[in-house]
Amino acid sequence: MLHSRDSEEQNQCIRNDKELVLVQLRKLKAQRTQARAISQENLVKLTLESNATLKALKKIVDKGEKILKLAEMCRKFETEEEKVLPFYSSVLTPKDQEEIEAQSLEELSQQEELAKVIEDYMGMENFWKRYNKVKLELLSLQHRRTQLLEINEKLREMLKQYLDGISVSDEVLSQLNPLFIVNHRSNLPKPLSIAQSDVQPPTTYNIIEAAHVISNIL
Repeated sequence: MLHSRDSEEQNQCIRNDKELVLVQLRKLKAQRTQARAISQENLVKLTLESNATLKALKKIVDKGEKILKLAEMCRKFETEEEKVLPFYSSVLTPKDQEEIEAQSLEELSQQEELAKVIEDYMGMENFWKRYNKVKLELLSLQHRRTQLLEINEKLREMLKQYLDGISVSDEVLSQLNPLFIVNHRSNLPKPLSIAQSDVQPPTTYNIIEAAHVISNIL
């Protein structure tokens, strides 16, 4: 009896150990499956981000090549002065520049994010100088173009009035025309004093001196 009891206890211990091992094995399998799923998900995410990064970098490269081509094209249209001195000098005095820099530093100290962004673009100061110069010239040309269009419109109107004055058509005859005179009368409205009266205009006569006639005959 004692031997059978010991055997039963040993068997029970073995079964308990087996259950523990099986539970541990299930946990390890679950962890392995979960880790594999996470790795697969990370791999997919990494692939997508890598493709997106490659596309973004390609766009940047294409944009850089386009900028270089445009720079080469613009170089042909630069004046001799712009080729020699591409960056104009500031018209501010050293004192004014110091005041502006101090004011800018004070404003940037209050906005840390803006200060970081500006610090990243400090190397593009010369670029912004040329860009702003071109913008100012563009605005000046647009303003001049507007002025020329207004002048052109006025000249067209004056030319139309002149052509209407020297041409004869139904449209012109139906309008007031100071150059159109028939039987000593124009189609312009008469003054109020003459329109209200029935007085006929005086008859005009051509008078030729006798001396002038004789000189032409002889």
